[in-house]
Amino acid sequence: MRLIKNSSKKIKYSFVLGRFSKKIGDKYQFFPIDNWQNELAIAKKFNFDGVEWIISDYSNPIFNEIYLNDILKRLKDKKMIINSIYFDLIMHDPLHKISMKNFKWLVHKIRNVQNKTKINRITFPIEEKCRFHNNFEKKFTIKKLNFALKILGKKSRISIETDIAIKSLEKFLDIKSLKNLGLLLDVGNIRANGYDMIAYIKKFSDKIFGVHIKYRDKFFGKSKILPSKFFELKILRDNIWKLRKLNDLTFQTFRSDNNFKADMKKSIKNFNGIFKKK
Repeated sequence: MRLIKNSSKKIKYSFVLGRFSKKIGDKYQFFPIDNWQNELAIAKKFNFDGVEWIISDYSNPIFNEIYLNDILKRLKDKKMIINSIYFDLIMHDPLHKISMKNFKWLVHKIRNVQNKTKINRITFPIEEKCRFHNNFEKKFTIKKLNFALKILGKKSRISIETDIAIKSLEKFLDIKSLKNLGLLLDVGNIRANGYDMIAYIKKFSDKIFGVHIKYRDKFFGKSKILPSKFFELKILRDNIWKLRKLNDLTFQTFRSDNNFKADMKKSIKNFNGIFKKK
């Protein structure tokens, strides 16, 4: 089962690195250090345009110029790209806690990547345990985002993935220094958190730079294979034309530890079915 792409919009179809690997220890999402090369080959067979490269720690091969050249060569051979970079390590070392020295090191390493290849979207999480909870934490979060926007924002769109409530998020994005900051929308998390997909699109249509495709049960449920009936995905399909700055649909779909290829086939089949209907 290959991904059927919507040719009416120039949208990149990507997958989050790690979807085609077993867990790293007990972690479902972590850079697959022993299998990332094989993941690119598998993803090409599914018709993905590119990859969301996740940064799980400070030893990612993308930080080394020799390995970066190898990564880019492998992608070029497969006619794929690094479409986006996701700072997964911020989930465990939030923007309001990570030292400025460490954050600057990470940002400058990604600037080196930008000098080698185009990165359409760079995303920092502000959700769950890494969300700010008071004005003090908010202040340091804004400081880090301002630095990222200054250094990386000229060549890439900078976004956050967040579970901040809509009204608070609207105020946050209205901060003058964050005017160029956008959103990575996660349709599964919106469903799990009980948020209104239509309201998100209405409020932030010009701020949504990317979308994570996954399914979660309501009331903070677990991630599952995309079903054939998925209300939030249908809403996205019907309103995607409103998202003028949308760059990508990126699959962060459920995968089991041993049947990840079959899991992706099922999710893509149901995604194709939903997006073809109108």
